[in-house]
Formats: sequence, structure tokens, C-alpha cells
Amino acid sequence: MSNPSIAPELHDIAASFRWNAGHVLGDSSLLYQKLAYRVADDADLLALAAHAQPHQPPMNLLFGAVHYLLLRATDDPLKNFFPDLARKPNRQDDPFPIFRAFCLENADALAQLISSRRVQTNEVARCALFLPAFEWIARRVAYKPFALLEVGASAGLNLNWDRYAYAYGDGVFCGDADATVVLPSAVRGARPPLPQTFPRVQTRAGIDLNPMDVFDDDAMLWLRALVWPEQRDRAERLRRAIALAREFPPRVEQGDARTQVAAWARAIPPDTPIVLFHSFVLNQVDAAAREQYYAQLRGLDADRVWFDVAVEPQTWPARLSVTTRATQTTLALCDHHGRWLEWIEHAAAV
Repeated sequence: MSNPSIAPELHDIAASFRWNAGHVLGDSSLLYQKLAYRVADDADLLALAAHAQPHQPPMNLLFGAVHYLLLRATDDPLKNFFPDLARKPNRQDDPFPIFRAFCLENADALAQLISSRRVQTNEVARCALFLPAFEWIARRVAYKPFALLEVGASAGLNLNWDRYAYAYGDGVFCGDADATVVLPSAVRGARPPLPQTFPRVQTRAGIDLNPMDVFDDDAMLWLRALVWPEQRDRAERLRRAIALAREFPPRVEQGDARTQVAAWARAIPPDTPIVLFHSFVLNQVDAAAREQYYAQLRGLDADRVWFDVAVEPQTWPARLSVTTRATQTTLALCDHHGRWLEWIEHAAAV
């Protein structure tokens, strides 16, 4: 039951904590699930989370900011509850009183982080979702090389998707066996289209309102802080992906995809297919901004071939979809961190 003393302007934030606790965190982070249920009834902590910028997820920012401070701290009793920070994490005691005390003691630092940072997880395991979508597209353009743009690219780690390897279970492996980054994803149901050799990319770039520099240690620490504490495999993949990106730096430009995608597309030779891709980006803007983005694509020359690949959570679980000028095809249901996908391929007119 919700706390009746919570101010009305915090009700939506409280509801978001409860929803995430009930639908998202249970199979990913038991620590955050416990904390989310309690934060949802705590007016002080909800007010702290309310410092988030518009359309940014308050829960992810609050937990990410706390995790960031703990990663920088030499010692703090709250660390004992974090599986990635404690040798023997405390799973018996209630973490909330110590968590709450930490938040109130560090309220100014947390408010500054929550109000200035963005959720830019740059989850490379989502490339295991993008790969079959890219192969699906490649088959439809006769394997012509395409121009690739990641919208909301963050540090651009997903732009190195063809330098990673992929393990889909049952011995299905794509990519270089010696790759330093290997992305596992379980296939449910029908096997998705997977390449013998990776689709060819003619040119690639990313765009982001706030690009992150892979050589900026503090920015990379923020990415690390956004990884949930039980997910040590995600943290290790991130570390390896950052190391690879420092060897092969992706090109990510500062800009607003809602107004600048068309200009990028027009700079691409007209006979080159265009592929845009993004994950958990359009859910951070309102419906008008999403329409503005797609209106740019529909406004391109009629003979321009383009595909927009999206992993977005309009419903749960997330959907992997491809939008073209005429159709939107839901390719798969999928885990939000790429841990599994279920290929369904259902097309509908736009």
C-alpha cells in the first residue's frame, strides 16, 4: 500500500519504482528490487529521485548515482550489500536503513548526479538482438553494404558490433572465435536469421545528445555504475567492450536525432541502403518527439531505402522491430538486456 503522506507530484515516480520492482528487477537484481519497493513509500528518497531530467528514468538514476559514489568510495557499510563490491555480500540483513542513511548523508552529491547525468547504459549485449535484424535487412538488400547510424549511441560501444562474437546456444556461434567480447543470448522458439559472415557496413557513426568519450575514465565509471550490482557478467563485458573501443574508437557526434538524421542521410550516396538503430532511446522522449524523428525519415527521397531498427519498451517484454517507409515488422520479443529473444516476425502497415 502506498504512503498517503507522499506529495501528489511524486506519485508517478513512486509508481515507476513499484512497476520496476514488480516487472523488471526480480530476475535481474534482488537488491534493487528490495530497495525499489521501499523507496516507493519514502517521500525523502522520492524527492531525491525527482531531480531527474524530464523523460529520464528516476529509479535508474538514483540507483546509478548511489552505485557511482560507492564505486569511488574506499569504504562504506552500504558496500557490504552490493554483490559486485563485497567479497561476501550481506544477504541476511535489511539493506534499506543503511541505503536510506547513505542517500540522506550524500543528498547533495546525489542530487547533482541525478540532475546532470543521463541513463546511457550502452548495453553491448543488445547487439545480440541487432545482429539477426541486420541479417534480416541484408537479405532484403541483396547483401549490399549499408550505412549505419546509431541513435542515442552513448559511447558508441554498439557500433563495434561486428568486432564481437555471439553465442546463441545449441552450438550456434557467430563471429571470430578469438573475439575478446562474446555475447550470449538464448533463443526461444524459432531460430532467427543469423549470418555466416557479418553484413557489410560501408560507413558507420553514432549521434547522441551527450556523447561519452571512451577515453574519459569518469564517464566510463558512470557507465559501469549503471550496471546492476548482481550482474558481474555485464560489468565484465562492459570492461572488455570499452577496452576494444579504445583500440577501435567509434565515431559518435553530438547532436539531436530529431532534427539531424535527415542531414546525415542525405550525405549518404543515394544507392546505399541506410540502417538506423537504437535501444531504449525513444522511450526517453515524448510522443511528439518520436513523431518528429520518424517524420524526417518519411521525408527522405521516395527512392531512398531505409530501415529503422528499434529495441524499445512500449510494452513488456521489449520488442525488436524494423520500420520502413511502408511497414513496421515486429521481429522478436526480447529481454531488455539481450539475454534472450523469441523470433516472431509479424509485419503491419505503417
